[in-house]
Amino acid sequence: MSRLWTIGNKLLLLLYLVYTLYFGQQEEPSGLLLLSFLLYAALNLCVHLLRQPRLQQAAIATVILFLLAVSWLEAPPFLLLLPLSAYELASFRARRAAPLLAASLLPLAALGGGLGAAYALVWSLSWFNYATLSRLHRRSLRQEDELDRLRGELRRLSARIGEGQELQRIAEYAGQLEERSRIAQEIHDGVGHAMTGALIQMEAAKRLLGEDPQRAGGLLQNAIGISKGAIEDIRRTLHRMKPPPEQLGMSRLREAVDAFRASSGMQASVTHAGDLERIGALHWRIIQGNVTEALTNAARYSGASAVHVEVRVLGRYVQAVVSDNGRGQARIVKGLGIAGMEERAASAGGTVVADGSDGFRVTTLLPCPEAQR
Repeated sequence: MSRLWTIGNKLLLLLYLVYTLYFGQQEEPSGLLLLSFLLYAALNLCVHLLRQPRLQQAAIATVILFLLAVSWLEAPPFLLLLPLSAYELASFRARRAAPLLAASLLPLAALGGGLGAAYALVWSLSWFNYATLSRLHRRSLRQEDELDRLRGELRRLSARIGEGQELQRIAEYAGQLEERSRIAQEIHDGVGHAMTGALIQMEAAKRLLGEDPQRAGGLLQNAIGISKGAIEDIRRTLHRMKPPPEQLGMSRLREAVDAFRASSGMQASVTHAGDLERIGALHWRIIQGNVTEALTNAARYSGASAVHVEVRVLGRYVQAVVSDNGRGQARIVKGLGIAGMEERAASAGGTVVADGSDGFRVTTLLPCPEAQR
């Protein structure tokens, strides 16, 4: 930006000098003047073609010496180009910029009349240009530093999130191991001991079967009772292990929403309200399928940045709503996705309502299981 600004200013001043020296004077300009214009353009071209800062500074210093020589020997108006070159050189030396630009004001003492006023104007504009662009450059550097700091903070937060997720997975795995250990110990202490006792009774009954059938039958009856008690213990243990339907359904729904958030990059949330125990296994399967289909459609067609899932038990009905903040759709065209959702809901006596007036909203409404009896 600074380079383009400088090139533009130089070009305008050069055109002004060409007009002044060629058309503003009655004398015919000399060939040396034309050569001076060409050499000035060539030297400035070298300044912008060079890549190393030291070479660029040397080229700019050459331009300044060239301008002083031409203005002294041939055409004093060439001094009007001096402040711009001084500004260019000052941009490389921020700490010595003020003395350098002040030194570029010295030729004003040797100029008079309109040329002196023009030089003062060009010098003032050059100084203003330098001060403005320097301030913008410093602001840009501060913003870059702040951006680097935010990037570092983002990396640290990402690392912490990764560590938190890893700790969560470790905690979940440790919880699973503890639960398995508890169940194994419970089966060993209860069912294992009972079955061992029943086996001892049956072996004793086998030995007494020929000598004392009546006593053997009693031992077999005791073994049968012990076995029945062990089977009942197994049933109670499995019943305690099996999560309630509402916890299982809501857990699976949260897993689906979390997977959607990770794969799509959209913000996704899920909430619930009401007595979830009234939702049966069939209704959970329908809700799971319709919510998954609605999330897929939101990612493909809505252009939304956030989506929200809500499961609510209202009186005799269960309501599952998927809403997003996308562009919506004034006229709803039912494709295979919505048609499949309607079929799933209809299998349980429910319905599906789609609304695209404010974002897109898909509502699955199902009667509670007890309401269908």
